[in-house]
Amino acid sequence: RGDLAGDARRRGGAATRASARRAHQRGDLILHGGRPNLRVRRAIVKGTVCVPKSKYGRRTVLIPLGLADRLSEHIVRLDPRPDQLLFTSQRGTPLDPDNLRKRMLKPLMEEIGASWAAWHTLRHTYASVQLANGVSVVALSRALGHHSAAFTLSRYVHVLEGDEAPPLELATPPRLGSTDA
Repeated sequence: RGDLAGDARRRGGAATRASARRAHQRGDLILHGGRPNLRVRRAIVKGTVCVPKSKYGRRTVLIPLGLADRLSEHIVRLDPRPDQLLFTSQRGTPLDPDNLRKRMLKPLMEEIGASWAAWHTLRHTYASVQLANGVSVVALSRALGHHSAAFTLSRYVHVLEGDEAPPLELATPPRLGSTDA
């Protein structure tokens, strides 16, 4: 179970904040069809269920097909109620963020040589890789739940190749407008 939870956080849930990942419920998953996705509708902050950080945090995030397959296998073992948490403690309670950090994140990050990394590092990595793969800033902004593409760009502009505009070659004058009279 812990392995699937880690896989979900690494491959699909990295677009969501840690507080939202702990609150995902069975009914938030759409796993079948061409576009498996996870609806972000709530968060657990300091043990209390609440709405996401902002109105833009309420969104739908696409998840990879391989992760959708693994989640399909996982949810058959869950209570069938749509409000059943996807990942819980052995007692069936929401996962404790400190336990997750100590028991799952820290060992995993040490294993890959990134002992300094935190949950939010995975979110930044998700965003950076998406931009490097050519995903539009607007689409990424929506996946991350940011209020604007400008905000997303301000956070991740360092990832984009080249920080200066290329020269504009003007072998022939550009046509800026119609001269038809």
